[in-house]
This record gives sequence, C-alpha cells and structure tokens, in this order.
Amino acid sequence: MSHIFAALTESMRVLRFCRNGRVPIISRLPDEILLTIFKHFEEEKRLNGYDSHDDEYASDVTGGVPACLVVTHVCRHWRKVALECPTLWTFISSTSLLWLDVMLERSQKAPLVVTYNPFSISLDNCLEKVLLHLPRIKYLELRAHSYNVGRVMNLLSSQPAPMLETFKFSVECNLLPTVSISNTIFQGQAPLLRHLDVDYCNPRWSSCIFGGLRALCVRKTSLPDILSTLRCTPVLEQFMLQLQLPESDQSTLIDRVPLTRLKNIVLDGTSLQNAVSLFEQLALPVDVKIALQLSSIEGPPTFADFFSVMNKHPDGSGPVFRSLRAIKFKPWRFSVQFSTSMEINSDYSWNPQDDDIRLSIQFYYEDDEVRPNGPSAENIIFDICNIIAQRKRRTFFSGEFESINVEGCPDFIEGLTAALRIEG
Repeated sequence: MSHIFAALTESMRVLRFCRNGRVPIISRLPDEILLTIFKHFEEEKRLNGYDSHDDEYASDVTGGVPACLVVTHVCRHWRKVALECPTLWTFISSTSLLWLDVMLERSQKAPLVVTYNPFSISLDNCLEKVLLHLPRIKYLELRAHSYNVGRVMNLLSSQPAPMLETFKFSVECNLLPTVSISNTIFQGQAPLLRHLDVDYCNPRWSSCIFGGLRALCVRKTSLPDILSTLRCTPVLEQFMLQLQLPESDQSTLIDRVPLTRLKNIVLDGTSLQNAVSLFEQLALPVDVKIALQLSSIEGPPTFADFFSVMNKHPDGSGPVFRSLRAIKFKPWRFSVQFSTSMEINSDYSWNPQDDDIRLSIQFYYEDDEVRPNGPSAENIIFDICNIIAQRKRRTFFSGEFESINVEGCPDFIEGLTAALRIEG
C-alpha cells in the first residue's frame, strides 16, 4: 500500500512540474524579475505578521518557517533562483533551530537583519547561534528579560560588529535599575553604527564607538550619563529622550555640550524641570527643530526660565518665528507650536515633524493628575504669549510675529488677550 501511495505522490509531483513548465509567464520570466517578485513577496509576508516580531506568538504559529520558503515549492526553477539569492534569507527571527540553521546557511555571507523579542529569546539555542554571526549582522534588535541581561551582554561582547548599522536593545522588566552598557560591548568595535535605540539601559561608552552615530533614542537614564554620551556624538542629527530623567546626585557638566549637526531633538514624557536641566547643558544649532511632550509643569521653573536656557547657538542667535499655533485635543491634552511660516495648516492635529514648525510643545495630563489648583491651558498660553509680547527673550524670539492661531479652546483666547493687554 505504501508503494502505491509513494508512486501516486511522485506522479502528482511530475504532473505539477510539467504543468508549471507549460505556463509561459512562469517559464519565461527573467531571473532578475523573479527575484524582485520574491523579495516583495517575502517582505509583505514578513511585515504582515507571518514572522513578525510585533506578534509574540507569530513564530510559534508558523513554526518558525521563513516567509520566503513557499516560493521554493512552486517549481525547480523558482527553487533554484530563490536558493541562489542569499539576501532572500537574511531576515532572522525564527525560534526553530531547524529553520534557523536553514536561514544561516542559505544567507551565506550576506549581512543579517536580526530581531528577537523576550518571548522568543532562547539563550541556550537560537540567540547564541545567531550571535555567533555577529560580525555580519547589520541590524540587531533585542528585547530581553531582566534576568537574561547579563548573559545577553556577554554574548554581545564576544565579538566585534564591523557591519552593524542599527542596534536596538531594551529590557522587559522596568522595575529594576537601569542596565549599564559598557565599553566591552562589540569589543568596542562597531565602526558603521549609526542608529542606537536603548530602553532602560545607560549607555556609558566613552570610546569612539559613538563617534559615527546619526540617531540616538534613549529611555530612562540620568542627566550626567546622557550628557556624557552626547559628548561622544559629534555628528549626531536625531536625538530622542523618552520618560523622565531620574533624580541624580551627580553634578552636571560645566561646559555646554556642542551638537553642531543636530537637526531634531525630541523630549517625550518629561517634566519642565527636566527640559530646563537638559537644555541649559546643550549648545544647539540655529536651525534645530525641537519637539516636547511635557507631563508635568507645576512649580518652578517657569516658561521664562525654559526659553532663556534654549540658547541654540554659541553666538546666542536663534531662529526667527513668524507664527504661533495653539490647539486642544482633549480636556487633558493640548499643544503650542511655533512656525517659521505664516501659513498654518488648519487640520486639527499636532505634527512636530512639519518642516515649518521649529518648536512644538505638547502638554498632557492623565485624568487623575488634573488638579483644580494646577496650571490651566489659559495660564500656560498667558505665560508663553506674555514672553512674546514683552520681547525680553530676543535670543530666542528674534523676529516679529505675524500670525497667532488658536483652535478648540476658549481658554486659549482668554490667555492670549490677557497677555497682550500687558503692553497696553
């Protein structure tokens, strides 16, 4: 019986092969066109969750099967073309040792893109095997449980990373103190590293490993540590700092940290106090774009203090703001934007990425944080517009305002008119 079944299976395989060979489109497409189709197919499958790191259980559901595997089961020609393309097999996130070995073998020496979340990390199996190929990894994204951090750091310090361009590392448990990243990681050799994204980790490298960074995203760190890191990033262009800076007894640096090539700086979820503490330590370019999300503005310092420390250039010059826009989203969220253009988009949104918006400040409160005696939208708009009306901060507001636009909240109007009345 088994012989009959095997014969039928082989007959079906031969028939499928003959049928595929008679299809003109399949048999006549040039190899380069096929490869383009395969790459688009693999990317769509991967990004739509077939083997996605955004889904904790995706790899379990698919058994860790590579997204591109299906194209090798169509016909011999397609299989040959797919297997001869190493870049089709470079996206590593499988938790299956079998398919991991297949991917590593078929990718040959091509640069790898590696992504693992805390639910798929197996230190004794997959991760150790992948990090043996650290010298050819160009993109590395790891999320580890706190109890695995020490072992992960040892693995990351076992070899240099000469091809690494992007490194994202986060610790899953945020109840423990931040993890220190030392100079030993990648053995201090990552010459192509351009993008660093760390969560609950203190980057304390003092070596040249930071020298080529273009983008830096840090969450949960101390002010002295982040300033020390920024001193090692002379060509940094994008900087994002998320969550509040914890209190620190360490003294900050005396000299301002020069970031002469910085294009964008984003502070997300910080207090006005932390924003003032950071900006008074930085010397920023004249054309830098600033986006803030402030979670707390109660008590000192004031907005006058905030604007006074935003000295963006060593010579004291600042950008020319021509317009201001205030918008309100919900009872506990509103924003103020300073634009270089008189033309302000009337869409009801907050868009700090807009090229014309040089400064974006969004204020947000949780419901239980809104206190009757706390700062209101009216008071905030009053404070900001009062600074503009008095024209005392010439290093920051170095031009005449042509347009002020308010949307969604009558308190904005009250604060604005009250501020302007001070000038008579």
